[in-house]
Amino acid sequence: MSARTLTAVVWDFDGTLVDSRRRNYNVVRRIMAEVAQRPLDSFPALRDWSVYDQVNRSYANWRDLYAREFGFSEEETDRVGRMWTRYQMEDDTVAPVFDGVATVLAALAFVPHGIVSMNGRHQIARSLREANLQDRFRHIVGWEDVDIRRQKPAPDGLLDCLRALTACAPGMMLYLGDHQTDIRCAHNARAALAETDTPVEIVTVAVSFTGSMEFDNWPHRPDYAARHPHDVIEVARRLHEAA
Repeated sequence: MSARTLTAVVWDFDGTLVDSRRRNYNVVRRIMAEVAQRPLDSFPALRDWSVYDQVNRSYANWRDLYAREFGFSEEETDRVGRMWTRYQMEDDTVAPVFDGVATVLAALAFVPHGIVSMNGRHQIARSLREANLQDRFRHIVGWEDVDIRRQKPAPDGLLDCLRALTACAPGMMLYLGDHQTDIRCAHNARAALAETDTPVEIVTVAVSFTGSMEFDNWPHRPDYAARHPHDVIEVARRLHEAA
């Protein structure tokens, strides 16, 4: 098998497979109402879902957000992480799968697909069942499957998914994500694979299915960008032709 053969596609979940901006905002407000020591409206990031989305994207990951935006300690941030899945499961805000994702999954069904997310595995599975896409994904890594302090951008979850999908067989994996944390995670996974001379190439695709994306300030640039899910098919086709 060529080292350039596509062997797997791994997706982030929130903002990549589903538009969960409103649901995540509602969940964050519920959690903060329980744990914050001051009124919610005193946090500028919590005044509107679109503001929260922009603020969230400016931080490296959710732990960075809670520490720097909300002033939480490590222990308080750990507590919030443990609360997240329960509150998500209780929330019924619709988080639709992006139009075109099902087409991508069908077009690239010749390789296994996985999900690596800082969302809860059970919440992800529920969303996939509601969209009738549960059979499209061979492996799901949620936040509870990774040490709470080894979430993205640490590579642990991505490497776990890669091992489950391909046993790290030689080849090329596409990793799709909408946040700088996803691209940093892939960068760290590449470094880990290089240390063990594992012949797997990770190709990153930064997706922006909800609007414009600027990654000039990201610490690591993606290999490709996708404004619509169909662009992912074009990236895979281009890589296949170059193999």
